[in-house]
Formats: sequence, structure tokens, C-alpha cells
Amino acid sequence: MTKSNSKHPPVNSSFTLSLLSVALLGLVACGGGSDHGVRASNNVHSSITSVSSSSSSSVAPVAVCNPVANGTEGLTMLKTDGTKWVKSNGDQVCLKGTNLGNWLVQEFWMMGQGGNGVHDQCTLEAKLTERFGYSEKERLIKLFRDNWIKERDFDQLKAFGFNVIRLPILWSVIEDEKNPRTLRADAWHYIDWTIAEAKKRGMYVILDLHGALGSQTPNDHTGCSGQNQYWTNSEYQDRTKWLWEQIATKYKDEPAVAAYDPLNEPWGSTAEDMAVRVNELYDTIRKIDDKHIIILHSHYGSIDVYGDPATTGKTNVAFQLHPYPGLFGDRPGDSHFDVHRDWLKCGNDGKGGVCDWNKRLTALKTPMLMGEFQPWQGAGAGVDDLGGKIGAATYDIFASYGWASTSWSYKLVTVAGGQGKGTWGMVTNEINTDLDTGVGLITKASTWDCNNWDSTFANACAKKATTIKAGGTGDKTYYLVIKTGANGGANPDVTFDSISLKNATTNEELLANSNFGASGGWSELAISGSLAFNYNSNDATKAPTGSSGPVLHITRPAGVNGEINGALYQQVTLKGGQTYNFSGVFKGNSSVNTWAEIYLIEDAPVAGKDVVDNAGKVDFTTAPVAAIEALFKSYGQVGYDVNAGLAKWLVTDEHNNVFDYPVRPANVKLAQTGNSIALTWDAIAGNGITYNVYRSNLAGSKGTLVAEGLTAPGFSDSGLNPEETYYYAVAAKNSIAEGYTSEQANTPLLYLPVPAKIEAEKFTAMSGVQTENTGDTGGGLNVGHFESGDYIEFKIKAETGGSYTIDYRLASQTGSTGFEALIDGVVVDTQTLAATGGWQTYITQTSASFALTEGNHTLRLRSVGKEWNLNWIEIKKQ
Repeated sequence: MTKSNSKHPPVNSSFTLSLLSVALLGLVACGGGSDHGVRASNNVHSSITSVSSSSSSSVAPVAVCNPVANGTEGLTMLKTDGTKWVKSNGDQVCLKGTNLGNWLVQEFWMMGQGGNGVHDQCTLEAKLTERFGYSEKERLIKLFRDNWIKERDFDQLKAFGFNVIRLPILWSVIEDEKNPRTLRADAWHYIDWTIAEAKKRGMYVILDLHGALGSQTPNDHTGCSGQNQYWTNSEYQDRTKWLWEQIATKYKDEPAVAAYDPLNEPWGSTAEDMAVRVNELYDTIRKIDDKHIIILHSHYGSIDVYGDPATTGKTNVAFQLHPYPGLFGDRPGDSHFDVHRDWLKCGNDGKGGVCDWNKRLTALKTPMLMGEFQPWQGAGAGVDDLGGKIGAATYDIFASYGWASTSWSYKLVTVAGGQGKGTWGMVTNEINTDLDTGVGLITKASTWDCNNWDSTFANACAKKATTIKAGGTGDKTYYLVIKTGANGGANPDVTFDSISLKNATTNEELLANSNFGASGGWSELAISGSLAFNYNSNDATKAPTGSSGPVLHITRPAGVNGEINGALYQQVTLKGGQTYNFSGVFKGNSSVNTWAEIYLIEDAPVAGKDVVDNAGKVDFTTAPVAAIEALFKSYGQVGYDVNAGLAKWLVTDEHNNVFDYPVRPANVKLAQTGNSIALTWDAIAGNGITYNVYRSNLAGSKGTLVAEGLTAPGFSDSGLNPEETYYYAVAAKNSIAEGYTSEQANTPLLYLPVPAKIEAEKFTAMSGVQTENTGDTGGGLNVGHFESGDYIEFKIKAETGGSYTIDYRLASQTGSTGFEALIDGVVVDTQTLAATGGWQTYITQTSASFALTEGNHTLRLRSVGKEWNLNWIEIKKQ
């Protein structure tokens, strides 16, 4: 999995939450049979029952899934039966597991390595071959693979209560890269070993072609970043078909293989191209193997391109999604709990998230594989933290629909080690107590660690700034480096201010111009691509909390594509043995797939060479063989830090109360007198129930908390602006969590005078859409997640009658069949939209001319297709 746009769909209108309908992807920096009380048996959902009425009517009945028996006798060939995964005797099976990422396809972020041009499997193998020769490269890669996953890992997987493993595979694990259409001498070694170890523990294996020849996306999880050549190279396509012929021939009679996943995240081209290639691979496999389930991967969060498998002649297939709610730019500012509750419990109306997917799959009579997901990262790793509880609830709710699920990912190794607040790995390496934190990376935030951050360096989510003590004696030269960058297709939007490095004893400031306003004192460094540095930004909406005056604003320059990585730096002198206080503020401004890091390093930065914290790292461009061997061997020997929350909640019979929140308040009524309102609602029965009231000037937006902890069902508000419409909603809270907000009650709707420019989020009614932070010029919100039939509506008042047009500010990564514009229920315009280059890459389109009479009207934009975003409209009189 890559930490860029391949693991989570880009902020995208076709998803309701990540998928959502999914969301997040395209990443560029690339997720019971047992004797342990596993809930993935006959009582899958009992530990997470919710008292929320908002979703209870929409959640599927509890699935009754027979656990896979211990030992090989329980592993029979699987098949599909409607929406179920079933064994040969027809018993339903709940497949619950994880991915063995970074093993047979390396993703460097998962092992805490990389730098100086070595950043994926291809560049590593090329550098090792260049330095040591092909045979030695092969030996070293084998050493890595022999150590990353060992027998102890299968024991730990079993301890988590898992009964399935998704095995990501690089094409060159099987095919000899020097001899096309020839099997390697050890082609089946690691796959056979995985199947054998899994069978010992009653586990199935899903074979996943994670990296096809030529790469099916530009991302590094394919083994070779920046290629994406599979779609245009017929030789690569034919050799991929050949590869699946070999796999199908080898494993057609192996019952422990649960399914074939022909092409992971095939998003480097259009949905139509994806369907052509996946259908070809389906046909290729079916000529040899008519027994195994074949996975049909979504295009980001859409499966529509495949149609109904039954009517297209496909048998024994399942769909696959990779939902990453709340990550990679989705749901900025919302809490971890709210994001995952909306996805798993279907939102305020009980129709979104997994309920929507259950409805679709039920209609198609086809099962689901949730092939990658990550609900616990950053939410705590202790037994009482949210991470383990949300993680277990995710598995259980997927199982309640009968869906197979494999999280991303099992193992993560970092230089610092440890679980921290919850990492992507279910297991990580033990904390590195020998790490010298005085020099190297001194603070960091990224969109993967905390989307839309706004914090001090001391509270940075990925690396908190602490005091720095200079080693040795005497004066020593260092370089303080501010490094920012983003994956290809992502637009960084990061601001810094009030950066300070002071001697703790003398209070002497070492940095020049660290409050900005000008470029003096700083040198610019291009590492890859280039960045735009504005040293004198006065945009208050971008300024970090705690900043003062002009701030440093870093963005992507126009016309610069691909991954970008750059820095500012200045030289400082520290005195050995003395302590220094380091501080500052920075803000992510809804960036996507972006990092912001500050380093204190000893060597002067060099153009074209990355600035990294090399403590604990191996430089593959210069390290001797012995150092590389030691690193690779360490992956099999290092002690593990296991996520304690997952270790408990995945297997315990104890009730998981994470979703035991109160029902939505009903019958909310608003009475207005002048500039004051009185709000009432029906009381909710239960112990310790209190109420929170939210107010917004946007329909559908939760808004600002204006009252909390109310014990009676009533609230008064005053001092309202008569030129504004206010929307109020109420949520009940108990000792566990706050429940969903009620339906909104509002003051009278105000008609917006036109001609005028109207922000999309100023709609007065809607169905099915969501707002999100926009990447368009000017910032603010856009409206997205449109599906066919969804709409937004505006109340407008024409100052004079006549002919009008509408400019629409639109974006779509995939293109869309668009929408209709209706005035008072009559269609006056229809728009289609070609792909604009990204979900946040906007263009302006103009409507046909239409007549508008003087007075009040209702303008509705009704979606015909899906997958389009709207930032604003401008209604013009001709």
C-alpha cells in the first residue's frame, strides 16, 4: 500500500466517506476459525450492537458465519452464493484477516528506509545490481524476504483471530525478469510457503497481483513508481495474462486459496480500460480454473463499469473496495469517531456508508471483499483506546453483511519503533531506546498522520518538537531545514510561522527572519520538482493558529507535475553541552498527500539530494553489504510491539461499547421572536443523557457547538442576524459518546439576490451530497459525492427579468455525465464534464441562456451521473 493516492480514493464525489459511495484514493507514497474466542463465528456482531435508531433499521441482520476449523480439513474450496462466501458444503464463511504488505512487494514507508534516489523496489534492486551485481542483488532480496515474514508472524496472525491472508505479489516474484514468459527457479517458493503456514493454522490465502509488469498505477506500491505503462503496452498486458495462466495452473486445485485478485488498484487509466483488462484476466483464468473466486476491483469507489455479473456471464466473482475513511484528505476536521461511525453506522439518515454498499451488493447478488482498510491509525493502541475498538467494530460490521475483509496492514517497521498513538501496522518493532533524537528530524506533520493539521511544533502529530541538547563540546555548525512536498497529483498548501531556536540559558535567538515577511536569511533547495515559496503571505485563512503577521506559504507552482519535494534552510551554530528550545506553528490547509518536516542536520543540504533523518537508516547507495545484510536480518529478529487494543478486541467476547450512543433527538421545533429563537425537542430516555446544540449558517452542516451538557430538552438563542438563515440541530450524549444530530430546524430561508456568485455550500436543500475543503483558488468548501439523483438547491431572487446564464466551477478526475439545472422544476440547462485532471482541479463551464422572470425562484442542480465536484456558481444577466 502506498501512502499516496493509491490506498485511498482522492477526495471524490463518488464516495460517501472515503469510498463513501468510497473516497481517498490515488496514493503516491506507497491496506475465524480459532480457539481464541473469535467473534467471526456464530456471534459476529453481538459485541457491537448499537442503540442508535438512526442506523438500526438499515444495518443488515447479523450474518451467521461458520468458523473455519483448525487444521487443513476445514479448508474447503470456497465459492459464492448470492452475497455470501461459502464453503463447498454451502456453509457461510466470514473471512477476517489482513495484508502481508511490504513483503513480496516493498513499500519503503513500511520499513522506515529510503533516500538518495532509492525509494521503491525497482530503485533498490537497480542500485544493488549496479553496486554488487545481479546475483548478489538476488541474494540480498531473498535475505529480506526470508526475514520480513517468518513463522512467528503466522502465529501472531492466528492470535489476532484471523482466518484469511491477502498476499500482495510483485510480478517478478514469479516471472524471470531476464527471460520473459519463463518461470523463476523459485517462482512458487514464497507463495507455497505462505499457503503451507496458513493451512497449518486454518487460514485461507487470497493471491493478489499487487504490482503488474509495467505498473498499473504511477504509485510505488506496484514496485516501480512513476511508470503506469501497463495500460499502453500490449506486451505487458499479454505477459500479465501469461502470469495468471501460470498461477491458475499451479493453484486450480488448492482449496486454501480463497480467491484470485487479478489486478490491485487498477486506477492508472479509466474505469472502462480497467474493465477491459480485468475482464481479459477473468477470461484467461477461467479457461484454466473454473473453481476459484475471482475478484473484480472497483475503480476507486465505483463498480458500475462491470454491470451485473450475472448478465455479463461472470460466475463465482466478488467485488472489492479499499475504503480509507478520514484519511488522505477526506473529512477534514471531523473526529476519528465521527468519520468511522458515519461509514460503519451509515450516517445521520442511516442510508450512507456500508448501508449503501449493502443495498448495491444485494441487488447484484454478489459478495464483497474489503481488501484494504485502516480504522485504528492515530486512534490509540491501548486496550481502552478508540483504535482497537473501532478496528474490531469495523471487522465485525463488515462480517455482519457477510463481507470478507483484510486490513492494511499487518507489519510496520520504523526507525523510532513502537505503536505510539496507533500506527498502520498491527505489529511494529519495539521502541528504539538507542535513537539519538538531538539531531535529525525534529518536528513533523503529514496528511497521513493528521489530515488538515493546525498546531504548534510541540503538538505536531507525527513528531513533537522537544528541547535539543547539542552533543560534544565547543561550537558546531548545523543546518535547520524546513522540508515540504507532495505526491504527484496532490497540491501542498502549507504555512509556517514563529519558528524559533533559542539557547535555553541565554535566550539568544539563532534563526534569522523566522517570523518571515521577506526571504532574507533563507536558502531554497530543490530536491525533486520545485515548490513555490511565498515569504510574505497575508491570507488570514491560511495562517496557523498562533501566528502573527506575514507567514511562509508553500504551494505547488503552476505547470509543475509529479512528486515535488523541496526545502528552505539556514546555517546555525550550537554550543556543545548546551540546551536549545525549538518552537513554531504550522498548518496543513486541507493539503492532500503532503508532508511538512523540519530537520536539524550536520551536513549542508545539496540540491537533488533528499534531506532525511538517517539515524537508524541504511543508505543503499553507499552502505557495505554487511550493513544491508544486518538490516534485512533485523526484520526477522526485532522484538514486536503489538497493538494491544487490537490484540484484545479482535478476539474477546467482552461487549465492545464503542457504538452504544443515544438515538437522535426527534421532533425538533424552532419558534422565532424577533432576533431570538426557542428550540424544543422530545426527551430521550436513559441514564445520564445530556444534550448538545449546534448552529450553522449552512444547510446540512453540523456547525458550531453553542450549548452542551443540557439536561432538559430546550434551548434559547438570541442576537441573530436578520440577514442570515440559521440551522439548528441537537445531539444526545451519554457516558459512551455523542449520538447523531437531529434533523435541522431553521429560521426563514433568505433568497439570494442575482446576478451574483454563490458558493456551492450555500445551498438551502440537498440530497446525498457532502461538503469538503476545496483545493480550488480561494479555498473554502466545495460540494461533492454526487450520485445519480442527488441534488443541491438554492433560493434565488432575480432583481430584474431577462436572459441569464450560469457559470459552474467544476472538477472531476474521471469525467461525468453531469447534471441538469432546473428553475422552479423546469430543466433549463444540462452539463456534462470531461476529466479535469483531478478531483480538486477545477474548470469553469457556462450554461446555455435561459429566461428568468423578476422575483423569487428555486434553482436545483440535479445529478444525472456522478463523480463531479462543484465549488461555486455565478448567475449572470446577459
